[in-house]
Amino acid sequence: MSASLLAPALAWSGYLRRRVDAHPDLAAWLESAARHPVTPNALASWQAELAGPQAPETLPVDQCREVLRRLRERVFTALMVRDVAGQASLEEVVGAMSALADLAVAAAYRSVAAELAQVHGLPRDPATGAPQEMLIVGMGKLGGCELNVSSDIDLIMLYGEEGETEGPRRISHHEFYGRLTRRMMPVLSEVDAHGQVFRTDLRLRPDGDAGPPAWSLDALEHYLVAQGREWERYAWLKARLIPAQAFPDSDCAAQARQLESLRVPFVYRKYFDFDALSSLRSLRERIRQDWQRRALARNGVDTAHNIKLGDGGIREIEFVVQLFQLVRGGRMPALQRRGLLAALHAERDAGLVSPDDAANLEAAYRFLRRVEHVLQYREDEQTHLLPGDPAQRARLAAALGMDADAFETTLAAHRGFVSRMFRNAFRLAGVGGDDAPGASPCATPGCPAPAADDAESRLAMQIRQAFGDEADDLLRRAESLLDSHRIRALPDSSRRRLDALLPAAVQAALQTPAPREAAIRLFDLIETIAQRSAYLALLAEYPDTLARVARMVAASPWAAQNLTQSPLLLDSLIDWRTLFESVDFAQLARQLAADLDACVLPDGDPDIERQMNLMRDIQRQVSFQLLAQDLEGQLTVEKLADQLSALADMLLAETVRRVWPLVNRVPGAEPRFAVIAYGKLGGKELGYASDLDLVYLFDDPREDAAEVYAKLGRRMTSWLSTMTSSGRLYETDLRLRPDGEAGLLAVSVEAFEQYQLKHAWAWEHQALTRARYAAGDTAVGARFERIRAEVLVQPRDTAALRTEVLAMRDKISAGHPNHSGDFDLKHDRGGMVDVEFATQYLVLCHAATHRVLVNNLGNIALLRLAAEAGLISAGLAQRAGDAYRTLRRMQHQLRLQGIEKARVPQDQLTEERAAVSELWTQVLGDAPDAPPGPQGKSA
Repeated sequence: MSASLLAPALAWSGYLRRRVDAHPDLAAWLESAARHPVTPNALASWQAELAGPQAPETLPVDQCREVLRRLRERVFTALMVRDVAGQASLEEVVGAMSALADLAVAAAYRSVAAELAQVHGLPRDPATGAPQEMLIVGMGKLGGCELNVSSDIDLIMLYGEEGETEGPRRISHHEFYGRLTRRMMPVLSEVDAHGQVFRTDLRLRPDGDAGPPAWSLDALEHYLVAQGREWERYAWLKARLIPAQAFPDSDCAAQARQLESLRVPFVYRKYFDFDALSSLRSLRERIRQDWQRRALARNGVDTAHNIKLGDGGIREIEFVVQLFQLVRGGRMPALQRRGLLAALHAERDAGLVSPDDAANLEAAYRFLRRVEHVLQYREDEQTHLLPGDPAQRARLAAALGMDADAFETTLAAHRGFVSRMFRNAFRLAGVGGDDAPGASPCATPGCPAPAADDAESRLAMQIRQAFGDEADDLLRRAESLLDSHRIRALPDSSRRRLDALLPAAVQAALQTPAPREAAIRLFDLIETIAQRSAYLALLAEYPDTLARVARMVAASPWAAQNLTQSPLLLDSLIDWRTLFESVDFAQLARQLAADLDACVLPDGDPDIERQMNLMRDIQRQVSFQLLAQDLEGQLTVEKLADQLSALADMLLAETVRRVWPLVNRVPGAEPRFAVIAYGKLGGKELGYASDLDLVYLFDDPREDAAEVYAKLGRRMTSWLSTMTSSGRLYETDLRLRPDGEAGLLAVSVEAFEQYQLKHAWAWEHQALTRARYAAGDTAVGARFERIRAEVLVQPRDTAALRTEVLAMRDKISAGHPNHSGDFDLKHDRGGMVDVEFATQYLVLCHAATHRVLVNNLGNIALLRLAAEAGLISAGLAQRAGDAYRTLRRMQHQLRLQGIEKARVPQDQLTEERAAVSELWTQVLGDAPDAPPGPQGKSA
C-alpha cells in the first residue's frame, strides 16, 4: 500500500499515531493487510496467525484473551485506514466489526466452557443425552450485524433444558451457564495491557441486573408472556443467535427454533399495534432526555453536537424504520428484518415509505454512520459528539474527504430531513395504511360520533376567544390530541365525556397564574388518561379536582410531568384531604413490607419485578403527596428535604431486606451491612429528583464476607437504579467510597476506618461531615458514626487544610463553568457551595475542641453552633444561615419550574451573596478570587 493511502488515517487519528510509534511493525503490517477488504475470512486468518501454528482449536483462557485483543487492534486499524482513505463501504466496516464480535464471543465461549467442563463435566440435554450448548443472543446492532467501530455488544445468555452436569463435581445447568457467563465477560471486556475486545452489556436480559446471568428457554418464555414490556419488544427486534459451539456432537437447532418461535410473536403482534406508538415514543424521549440531562450537567454539550441522539440523528432513523416494523410487522412478515437497511427497503417495497423518502433516509444513515466511525477512529472512543471547535470540525471534514463547507451543508441537509421524517413517523404509522382502501375513517370501531366535529369547532372557538394571539400553538396541540390514537379509539360514551372535559380544562387553566402553560399540560395529561374512563370521569365530573390539577400543572411543569407519566397519582386527588395529611413513615413502612411479602410467584419465590415496581410506585405516590403540600405552601424547603430523605431511608432499608436473600446462601444469616448516606441524602437536603450518594459498609467475620457483600452492593444498586415499567427508584453514585471507582463496592468497617484515618484526602473528610448512617444493621451504623466522630476530631494543620479546601473549591468552580451572565445559586462564588465549604472547614478545624460540631445537623444549625462557640460572630452566622436558606428556597422554586440550572440575574440576591462572601472571608481569611461580575463567577 502506498504511503499516501495510510497518511489520511495517520493525520486524523492520534490513537493510530501512538500505536504505530509504539509498534513500528503495525505500520508494516497495515501496508500489506489494508490493501484488501476486511472480511470474515481475513479475520479467521489473522486469528490463526496470532494464535500460532501449534495452537489448539480451543485456546486456554489467558491465551484467548491476548489473541482476541491483538486481533481487535488489527481489525480496528485496518478498517480505519481503509475507511478514512475511502476504500471501505459501510457494509464492510459494520460487517467486519460484527464478524469480529461473533468470532470473539464464540472463542471466549469455547475457552471458558472447556475449563468449566473439565471441572464439572458436560451439561447434557436430558431428553437426547447430547451435549447442550449455551445459546448466545446478540442484541441491538450486534444482532443486526451493524456494529460501529467502538461499540458495546449487548448479549443475552440462554440454554435449553434444566438438569445437572455429568462430572464428579456436578452442578445444575442453571449454575453452570451462570458461571460460564460470568467468566466469559472479563475475557471480552476487561481492560489489560493489550486493551479490550468489546465492552459487554447483559442488562437487556429479563429482569436486567436483578435477574440471573443466564436464562433457560422455558423461563424466557414465561417472562415474555407474563412480564415482557413494550421496550423489550424493541430490544428483541434485532436479536440474533450467534454461531458458537463448544462441545463436539452437539446440536442446538431445536433450541434455536424454539427461541425464534418465542421471539417473533413477542416482537411482531398479529393485530395493528397502536400501543407500540406511545411506548416507543416514551422510550425514545426518555433515552434522549436522559442523555441530554447528563451531557448538560457535565459539559454543556447540547444535542446539536450528538449525531446519534440529537435531532435528526442516527437514533431517529432507527426509530422511524423500527416503528413501522413493530406496528406493521405482525401482518407483514416481509418487514421482519434485523438489518436496518434491509428493513427500510422492505418498507419501501411494501409502500409504507415512498421511494424518495427511503433513498434520502438511506443516504442520511450512510453519511451519519460514516461520520460516527471517523469520530471514533480518532481516539478509539465510543463517542457520537461532533467537535465544537471549527478547526477540529474542518479536520473531521478532511478525514471524510470533504471541505468544511460541504460537510456542514451535507450534515444539515441530512439531519433536517431525518428530523422531518421522525416528526411525521407517528402519524404515518398510526393512521395511514387502513386495511380497507378508501374506507371512511368512521367505519372503524370506536370512531367518535358525528357530533364530535361540532364539539371540536366549539373548542377551537373557545381557545381563540380565550387566548387571542397566543391561540395558535394551543390549537395545534388540541388538534394533535383529538387526532391521537388514544382519542380516536375511545368509545362514544368516553368521547362525549371528553367533549365536555376539554372546554372545562381550558376554563380551569384560565383561572391559574399561567393559563397557556396550564392548558397545554392539561391536554397532555388528558391524552395520557383518555382510555382510562375512571380518570376521565374524575376530571370531567368533579370540577374542584380539575381546578386542583390545573393549579398544580400551572405551578410546576415537574408536577405536570409526574402526573402525565404516572396517572395513577390521580387516585390521590379523589380524597384531597388525605393528600395533605402528614406522612406516617412507620405505618408506611409496615404496609410496604406487607405488600412486598405478598408479591410472590406461583412457586412461592418472590416476584422481583412486582416488588421493584411496587417500591417505585410508593416512591412516586409519597413524593407526589409531598409535592402537593409543597405547592400549597405547607412545607418549608427544610421540612420537604427531611421528608424526602426519610422516604429514601425507608426505601433503602427495605431494599436491603429484599436483596439480602438473593445473595446470601447461609441459612438464617442476617446482613451485617449498613448503607451510609453522603451528600444531599447525608445532610437530609434531598430534592425530588436527587441522586443518592452511598457507601456500603459491612462488619462480618464469615469467610466469604467480601464476596457476599460485594454482591449485595451490586444487587442493591441494581434494585435502586434499574429502569422498570414503573420507572427508576433512584439514581445512585458510589464514587465516594474509599479509593473511588477503583475501590471495593462494599468495604469492611476496619478497612474504612484505616482508610479514613491514614489515607483519605481532605476533601473526603469534608464529605464525611455530611455523612450519616441511613439503613441496614444498626450496630454497623453505630460503628460508622464512632469512626466518623473520631476522624472529624483529629488534630489538623489548619494552614494545610485551608490550602486544600481552597484548591478543592477552585476545582469545583472549574468543573461548573457559568457563561450565562447570570448568577448560579449553587456553584458561583457567593453561592451555596461557599456556605457548605466554609461550614465544613469550621467542623474540620474545630471539632476537636468543640465536639458539638461533630453532629450532622445541617449547615444552618452548624453555623449557629459555631457562633455559640465563638468561632464566628453571631450576626454573621444569622445572616449567612438566612442567605443559605434563601438560596435553597430559590433553587427549589426554579427546579419546580423545570429549570435544571438554578440561575438568577446578577442584580438579585445581592445581600445574600454579600453575607456568604463575608462568611467565606471570616472563616478562610481569603476573599473569593473575584467579586461577582458579569459572569457571576470567579475567574
